[in-house]
Amino acid sequence: MNRLSRLCVILTLCTTAAGCAGFRGGWESVAYTHRIASTTPRSQHSGGERELNLPGVKLNVSIDNRLQTYDTQIFFGLPLSIDPRNVYPKNHHPGKTRVFVNVTPQTGGFVFRPLLASLVIGGKQYAAVRGFEFGMWDAEGKQTNTGGTWDHRDVGAGLALTQPHQRYLLSLEFDVPVPSPRSNGISLDLSRALQDLGSVGDPPLPLIRFAPVKWEEGYN
Repeated sequence: MNRLSRLCVILTLCTTAAGCAGFRGGWESVAYTHRIASTTPRSQHSGGERELNLPGVKLNVSIDNRLQTYDTQIFFGLPLSIDPRNVYPKNHHPGKTRVFVNVTPQTGGFVFRPLLASLVIGGKQYAAVRGFEFGMWDAEGKQTNTGGTWDHRDVGAGLALTQPHQRYLLSLEFDVPVPSPRSNGISLDLSRALQDLGSVGDPPLPLIRFAPVKWEEGYN
């Protein structure tokens, strides 16, 4: 389905659904490895996660470089306003790049050492400067299920991922502006930053690459 056809479908859905106000879209970077390169999507609708199923661990990896290139508001099927500006709605810290790495280990031996991760953009390598875990924290900085505050907590030099099959919401910060999602030259090396210390003989995690992908969504 070409772009015009997809937009027609979205427009039709918007005009038939009560309260739908428009559609928007642009580009984003979608993670893949050599194992699934042949299935890398060329376009996708917003909201779906792409899981990397690797030996001993499952990952969901994304960059805060989603680029919005158009935003069209409609009223009873007619365009009311068109905003053609290029904006990065998920990049909340200009001049820095955040890579989100949701980790579901299959064993209790994995360790997350964020300062050993590196991001390659256009042939230049950048080391991570900080690592975070997202969760609910109490006043003493301990993780809790109730009564705390949701936040990204700095994990320092490392974090032990001791609970098998638990999903850890981790992220990495790089001291470099977000790369263009239209670029094919983006990759993430976690081979030393995310390791199962209890496993002997397993290969390190493969290089994670990012493909430029168009996205689009309707909204209310």
